[in-house]
Amino acid sequence: MLAVDLGGTNLRVAAVSPQGKLLHRESAPTRDALGPESVIERMAALCDHVAEAAGLGDDAPIGVASPGPLDPKTGVVIFTPNLAGWQDVPLASSLSRLTGRAVRLANDANCAGLGEARFGAAIGYDQVVYLGLGTGVGGGVIIDGRMYEGGHGLGVELGHICVAMDGPRCSCGAIGCLEAFCAGWAIAHEATLVADAEDGEAIRTAANGRNPDARAVTDAANAGDPAALAILERAGRALGAGIGLLINIFNPEAIVIGGGLAASGEALLGPARAAVPSYSFRGLRNQAIILRATLGDDNGLIGAAAIALDLQNG
Repeated sequence: MLAVDLGGTNLRVAAVSPQGKLLHRESAPTRDALGPESVIERMAALCDHVAEAAGLGDDAPIGVASPGPLDPKTGVVIFTPNLAGWQDVPLASSLSRLTGRAVRLANDANCAGLGEARFGAAIGYDQVVYLGLGTGVGGGVIIDGRMYEGGHGLGVELGHICVAMDGPRCSCGAIGCLEAFCAGWAIAHEATLVADAEDGEAIRTAANGRNPDARAVTDAANAGDPAALAILERAGRALGAGIGLLINIFNPEAIVIGGGLAASGEALLGPARAAVPSYSFRGLRNQAIILRATLGDDNGLIGAAAIALDLQNG
């Protein structure tokens, strides 16, 4: 299978075995300023090169993980904030025409969840919820081993479930979203407020002259700083509330936590686990195991290969 990840500043393309093993990978600058057509042409060339290097046949399908919103049924990227000028771009059909291969497009967070379910932390579980805590909060839901995308392909925006009716305003404009507590930008906002206070010395030191961010908070918390630990505890309690809601809705076997903020470890996940019983139905709360992602930044790429495998297998 061939997999493409459009989620970062680089195009990432990999050849992946049906067992989820990376056979060969390459990356190149996206150069989105040149326009969607140019990006897709370079994507096609990179796919062909990777396929040749890995010894894949001409019929190896391509799975593409892209930030949304997008329409997986038509293969159209409706809009994506990290690529300039990408609006109503027929990515799947254009890439298929250039490569002669079947192409399947899906949301990158959904792909990350599928990657962890098929080949990562949640191997062996068929009902899985994934939460990716990065710059924003993405999510994926796996039902009976298959990726759930909603009636119109735009579902599973788990970062925007409400966990506090009187909470902070989210970047999406709504109030009290999970993302407004657990995203990197939300942690950075809290860190900036604390860094200006008397008890913010450890966070200022960890930031090393930069604006305080989630990494600085994690570093300070790992050193035992009470202020940093308090920031992560607040985020963790909100995460626990979100997990509780998701347990009530999906009754998953496993909930996988990934993304850069997962590196905070028990400073974040401990309060989350403690909060779950307060926000979940008694008969369900003990049925889901909470796991940390194991595929790192490759979970979206490997998940893209998984949708390509599904495309091949029908």
